[in-house]
Amino acid sequence: MKKMNLDPQEIEKLASLTGEELDKLSYEEAMIKLEQVVNALEMEGTPLALGLKLYEAGTALSRKCGSDLDKTEGRMVQLLQDASGVREEPFDPEKDGR
Repeated sequence: MKKMNLDPQEIEKLASLTGEELDKLSYEEAMIKLEQVVNALEMEGTPLALGLKLYEAGTALSRKCGSDLDKTEGRMVQLLQDASGVREEPFDPEKDGR
């Protein structure tokens, strides 16, 4: 993960991310914001109250990313070749691996 320099305004904006804003983010946008939250938490001198808000935002972002991945995984289709030709079968992460 590459370190990003965040100014105090950006950190405050991350810490005050609302559920509505979170829902509008794509997976990629949420991952970028999650990386920013982690970087902000690793900065020295972050006040405790702000650190807690950042932690909460990071947890929400992590859940969103996990949910997006689960939804995508559910839509994946695995093509299998057999004697009768190619058939489609739902992707099963337990059976087919992650």
